[in-house]
Amino acid sequence: MTTQFGKELKKLRNDGGMTLMDMAKVLNVSAAFLSAIETGRKRIPDGMLDLLTQKFSEVRSARDKFEALINQARREVRFPLTDASVEDAELATAMARRFSSMTAEEKDQLRSFLME
Repeated sequence: MTTQFGKELKKLRNDGGMTLMDMAKVLNVSAAFLSAIETGRKRIPDGMLDLLTQKFSEVRSARDKFEALINQARREVRFPLTDASVEDAELATAMARRFSSMTAEEKDQLRSFLME
């Protein structure tokens, strides 16, 4: 199943006049692997966003959008808790557990608070 990230990656490639092989060479991956990412058959590897940001100004200027698309495609969001307190780690865990059962109104309230 093609993901929105895959569609955007293919659009980036096509808009740049690149073949799968051309973009694969730029990214130092195989054309088969790039195709599998575009079509959603392979998980987007860690570091792909940084690599795309380094190589393509279009991604650099829309980094937040591409990061959200990668998270959506992976169906998960990861963030480091290296320096987090126990309380902060508990908060993050509670949010992750509860997220799918939150109402649309609760999500809108949280979104409004976080996006200020």
